[in-house]
Amino acid sequence: MLESLNPEQFTLSTEDGAPFITLHRVTVSNVHGWSVLSRRTVIVVDGPEDEGFLLPRMTGPDVDLAPENWDVAVSSATSVGVLVSGTQIAATVID
Repeated sequence: MLESLNPEQFTLSTEDGAPFITLHRVTVSNVHGWSVLSRRTVIVVDGPEDEGFLLPRMTGPDVDLAPENWDVAVSSATSVGVLVSGTQIAATVID
């Protein structure tokens, strides 16, 4: 089951045009088999079995937590780097 995270529990960023999600104060048991679905109001970070996270992207009518170039970075990437407890996961982009 997806765990809903508060905006304080994650950071969305891009580095050299590549999208990254940093999850704070969460753990995962498996680093393989992850995917990311990014939409205008929400981002789903889906893991194997019952692991996964639901990230609110919009916190108000005009308050987007994603950096300005997020959508371009995600649409041109095959994976999103997800950093969890010091471990980086390559999550496949789902369109």
